[in-house]
Amino acid sequence: MSQRADKWLHHVRVFKTRSLATQACTRGNVTIDGQPVKASRDLKPGDTLEVVRGDLRLRVKVIGFSAQRVGPPKVAEFCENLTPLEWIQKASELRRERELIQPRAHEVVAKPDKKQLRELRKFWEEQGTENL
Repeated sequence: MSQRADKWLHHVRVFKTRSLATQACTRGNVTIDGQPVKASRDLKPGDTLEVVRGDLRLRVKVIGFSAQRVGPPKVAEFCENLTPLEWIQKASELRRERELIQPRAHEVVAKPDKKQLRELRKFWEEQGTENL
């Protein structure tokens, strides 16, 4: 039995959508033995893939196939995670560094919300009375 690479990557939750899995294959972010994998390539049990997803590099081994996307508890039935701990730690460090340099989009707000306005008014009132 075999299954397309993009379908399998989506079904075992490596990528959120099948189109993201296809794009990763097209960009060369999915490899087997250092060779780029096309999205249409049929995977067989025992194949070991290396997937680059942002800062994270994953190494997964194909164990089986599913007809549809599986839930997180069942992923272990279809793939084995062979990612070295160093790769995970490196990705985590890079993510932390990026957060220090550039805040998340939802943290950068043009206008303060109601709670922030109350805190600002309170601060301004305290500053105004101390300066008199």
